[in-house]
Amino acid sequence: MNNYFFITILMFCIFLIAISVNPFTEEYMFVNPIPYMLAHYSLFGAGILISYYLVKRKIVDKHIGFPVGASIAFLWHYPFFFNLGAEILSVRLIEEITLLVGGLIIGSSLKELNRSFKVLLLALWMIGDSLLSLILMISPSLYTTLYAPKELEYLGIIMFLMMNLIAVYILLNYINNLLRDEENVVNKDYERNSYPKNDH
Repeated sequence: MNNYFFITILMFCIFLIAISVNPFTEEYMFVNPIPYMLAHYSLFGAGILISYYLVKRKIVDKHIGFPVGASIAFLWHYPFFFNLGAEILSVRLIEEITLLVGGLIIGSSLKELNRSFKVLLLALWMIGDSLLSLILMISPSLYTTLYAPKELEYLGIIMFLMMNLIAVYILLNYINNLLRDEENVVNKDYERNSYPKNDH
């Protein structure tokens, strides 16, 4: 990893954390669900990026890390805990710290997973996020009554769009890595099986 890439990822993660955890954003979260939910994406995503790209040592074993990290993400999207974080600042601060830690754990675990399992995880995340987005767009009161229904509908649309953008980026990156690995295999095979020069 070159220094430019390291610094870029680090600065981006710092930006995600700073824009999510600050007095202005925290105050606005009491009246609008959009920054509240986007902070979930930002903090969890920042944790994943930090541990996957910037931290070389393994944080936790994948058999423990993945269930724990996924459980943290699920917990704070469960309506009861989602509402607690929206209403009580001290609970929200715990929520934000644990989401960041959950992302760190997931990012560390991803290093040990094969590509097929990563694709499966992506599919499961898209299914879960799609269901939550649909609930917010169609019947937001089933999820929470703390915010105006129209704002929750907008949130559902934003979540759906963000999920698809992230998924497209991940899939394109996955395909690019597959093609690069295939090219390397072909090149090595060609070098091994190249015909000797004919001196006649």
